[in-house]
Amino acid sequence: MTMPGFAVVGHPNKGKSSIVATLTRQDAIRISEISGTTTTAQAFELCVDGVSHYRLIDTPGFQRPRQVLSWLQQRAPNAAERKQTVQDFVTEQRHAASSRFQDEIELLQPILDGAGIIYVVDGSLPYSPEFEAEMTILQWTGQPRMALINPIGGAAHVEEWQNALSQYFSVVRVFDPMTADRQKQFAVLSAFAELHEPWRPAIEATMAALTRYFDRLASQGAMIVAEHMVQMISHVSDVRVPADFAKSALETQLKSQYQRHLRDMEFSMQRQLQSLFAHSNMRVQAQLLSADYPDLFDNSHWYLYGLDRQKIVALAASAGAAAGAVLDAGVGGSSLMAGALAGGLLSGLASLAATWKPEKLNIKGVPVAGKTLTAGPVRDLTFVFVLLGRAVDFLELMLRRTHADRTVAELASTGLTERLERLPKLEQVQLTRSLQKAAKGLNDKELVQLRDWVLQLSQPVPGDSPTGKPG
Repeated sequence: MTMPGFAVVGHPNKGKSSIVATLTRQDAIRISEISGTTTTAQAFELCVDGVSHYRLIDTPGFQRPRQVLSWLQQRAPNAAERKQTVQDFVTEQRHAASSRFQDEIELLQPILDGAGIIYVVDGSLPYSPEFEAEMTILQWTGQPRMALINPIGGAAHVEEWQNALSQYFSVVRVFDPMTADRQKQFAVLSAFAELHEPWRPAIEATMAALTRYFDRLASQGAMIVAEHMVQMISHVSDVRVPADFAKSALETQLKSQYQRHLRDMEFSMQRQLQSLFAHSNMRVQAQLLSADYPDLFDNSHWYLYGLDRQKIVALAASAGAAAGAVLDAGVGGSSLMAGALAGGLLSGLASLAATWKPEKLNIKGVPVAGKTLTAGPVRDLTFVFVLLGRAVDFLELMLRRTHADRTVAELASTGLTERLERLPKLEQVQLTRSLQKAAKGLNDKELVQLRDWVLQLSQPVPGDSPTGKPG
């Protein structure tokens, strides 16, 4: 199959580079609000598992379309000769000692070489007849073409653009590269399959490969979160007690060491997710996502990520009852469900107490010279859900962030309580029990189950998309 190619063209600073970045999943493409950032045609390929599926050519913007069209109209006596006349213009101007039309040469050449056309306009600005010259030039090339309306500053003028563009282009779509999900990206590819039948097999194969790729990324990302959750919950820090010691100084040292290790593990998880989703250049601020992103141990912000107090108590009681029920089953029911009742009551009361003072770090060990003082694993269910809430929020960010978005990453304040409601009640309890068991580690089967729950919890909320500035 021939690999399809598309030239992304239009006026300067209409988001052409942003569209290329999103559709090729590359965050290394230069994007800027400064007009004229792209000065030469540059090709970028979408690669999935080492296989190139299509090529997008990022081009400079039109600079002198009316002068170019005037040149063409003087030399093309009829429609049959228009494409050749465009070729003559590019050839003549390329060999000219000093050409004023360098940008037009750069954007027209890949089209004449066979690339399809993606024409980009800004839907936040009013339509103007000045754009008709460049649209006419593109029409003269005879190549399959579509128009994308990029609502850079809003959609105030989208309808008038649609009315005008439909006279020059067979397909007109509204496409925001900052928020375009998989379905919107596939809609652009499908349109080209309709416009140019020879490309259909390659485009359909591309969408199938991308579907498998996206699903695999999500599963791998959820596994990274699950593995790091177990590492953080089960982590233990310790410090040796010297002959001469001050209890408060040792506890301060241990607390600092324990917190640093948890932060390092969370940061490692975030960096692995960024690498997996090809967002290595995503701007972060040290280990935090932005200046107002709460520190891992800033308890005043726990409510943003953890569960509400009533939910924690209910889940803890149910998880304790579930554990007790397992014990009852093991003794043939002779305990008359006393284990389930006691387990639920004790777990509920323990979590109720924990929610009153969630900042307390449990430091184990009697400070006797020659012994070891330890902190961890995490037993506080409140804090466990804080870790989970932060992790699934970050994974959701990776799942929905496009490669055109160059803003400083910020997490949505989606409460974990709301996320948990996506799971059936029984699975909420099973998840809670799994997180409690994680303090001692999970086997492979339990880790896979945790991964599946993380994947469900991290799915983007419909209609909730990040916003930002295109380039």
